[in-house]
Amino acid sequence: MSMQGVEFFRAGDQVLAILVRHNAASAEKYNFLTAPTEPLQLGMNFYKAGEVVKNHSHHPRDIHVQRVQEMIVLSAGRARLSLFDDARVKVAETILEAGDIVLLTSGGHGFDMLEDTKIVEVKQGPYDGKVKDKTHFEAGPA
Repeated sequence: MSMQGVEFFRAGDQVLAILVRHNAASAEKYNFLTAPTEPLQLGMNFYKAGEVVKNHSHHPRDIHVQRVQEMIVLSAGRARLSLFDDARVKVAETILEAGDIVLLTSGGHGFDMLEDTKIVEVKQGPYDGKVKDKTHFEAGPA
């Protein structure tokens, strides 16, 4: 893959997040950033003016998801993203700016808003409510 503006955050071999900066670029047309086995696929495609993606729909499938992943698009503002491993130890942090996209693949995460911020969030559903859908925690020692 020859993309610029993409950052992978890891805890050992485990990918915690894939960050695509607003100014990401590639000489390649198709850039898939996730493994084909991941429950949420992230790809970034670059098209020239006049190119066409043919009209299409997707076949229905029964899919069993073991791990909920979410994609965050910062459409306005700035935020600090903290990433945690499965032991809830902070592994990394980075600043997100308007136009940045991050796929949160595993571990834990938290956000501190540095400005008024608008976040678009996409994840597998159905949503089962805050109590059943997520666990809040304090960061463990680094």
